[in-house]
Amino acid sequence: MLLSHTAPCIETLGGKAISFQSEPPELKMEFEAIPEFCHSDNQIVQGGFVTGMLDAPMAHLLIALLEGEFYPMTLDINVSFLGPSHPGKLICNARILKQGRSIVYLASELYQKEKLVASATSTVKLVSKSS
Repeated sequence: MLLSHTAPCIETLGGKAISFQSEPPELKMEFEAIPEFCHSDNQIVQGGFVTGMLDAPMAHLLIALLEGEFYPMTLDINVSFLGPSHPGKLICNARILKQGRSIVYLASELYQKEKLVASATSTVKLVSKSS
């Protein structure tokens, strides 16, 4: 389902899932940064968009793994900006660091032209759809 359906928030970021595996749990997404996401003469992608590109694959990894039984609710996200992101294609890899019954720790890395430009860790609470 994840590879065939794209959520509107992912479409806004020009994103799509390009690979998913359940063991070990990993999701890879591709994003297309456009000049409208940028500052500094439309050359540097604004940090909020970069954060969204790091966060979305982590959440969607959980959605795919848990087959939609739970909503992932981000409790915190810590982002490190390691270099500038420019308009164009970016690739994000997300993975689970540790999973409990209701709390999951995740990490993601964002690359442009095979160079690491940002990374994130996140703590996510699994919220039952029946809640």
